[in-house]
Amino acid sequence: MNTQDAALQESKSGIENYYRYYRIFALSGIVGLHEGAVDWIIPEEGRAGPSLAFHIKLDESRFQEELQKLIAGIRSKTVPQRWLITPDARPDNTIELLEANGFRNLSAGAEIPEPGMLLRVEDFRPYKQEENTAVSCREVRTKEDFEIWVDVVNTALHGWKMIDAENYSVWLKQENIRFYLAEIDGVPAATAATIRTGNTASLEFVSTLEEYRRRKAAIILNSRALENLFEEGVESVTLSGASEAVPLYEKLGFHACFHNIIMLYEERSAEMP
Repeated sequence: MNTQDAALQESKSGIENYYRYYRIFALSGIVGLHEGAVDWIIPEEGRAGPSLAFHIKLDESRFQEELQKLIAGIRSKTVPQRWLITPDARPDNTIELLEANGFRNLSAGAEIPEPGMLLRVEDFRPYKQEENTAVSCREVRTKEDFEIWVDVVNTALHGWKMIDAENYSVWLKQENIRFYLAEIDGVPAATAATIRTGNTASLEFVSTLEEYRRRKAAIILNSRALENLFEEGVESVTLSGASEAVPLYEKLGFHACFHNIIMLYEERSAEMP
């Protein structure tokens, strides 16, 4: 496989893992999953949860017709207002076409757009935890620990109660999803999770409470989660990394494959002359 083919394969792996990640929210029973020319997840009426459109595969010859139906759905709040545009989006000029129809590119002003990253087993650099460190890690297996994990994720990663332990505890029953929690001096401080599919996996829900950042909890916990995956035969791991966390992931051996583009439909933009 030449370099170009390898890069395309890496991007494809990362994108497919993105889609798997978004779809697990539908397991909660309170987030709906729509699959079609555009896939999306959206919480049921009166429920909280993620709302995002992804896997954009619109027909170029019928683009305006299909898009206008979707925009009508956005206005009626049955289709998400926020869309993720990955390199596999179709048509090729999806970003420009969306911008011409009232969408704003939220990633355009970012100094470093959010990257999709990949780590191959041979590039993994495990973090060696110092002796007598205040950080301890464990896998989350019980609903009680999951409640703690959810609280940290909502506070540190989302900034609001995006998920709840009651409806999302179904994730604990999935054999391919594992959850990790790190404590500093006995206080829950950082989280991570992995979703495995065959010989690939994704690293998700990486978060650290603000008051405990820069104390090695995240890199220790992520290294532990990755070690478990590679010991079980996984060959590559992907993630979607916030720009400020990229140096941490690079220390573990990850490299960027592509950059995500987030588009937001804005009614006023669409109505401006």
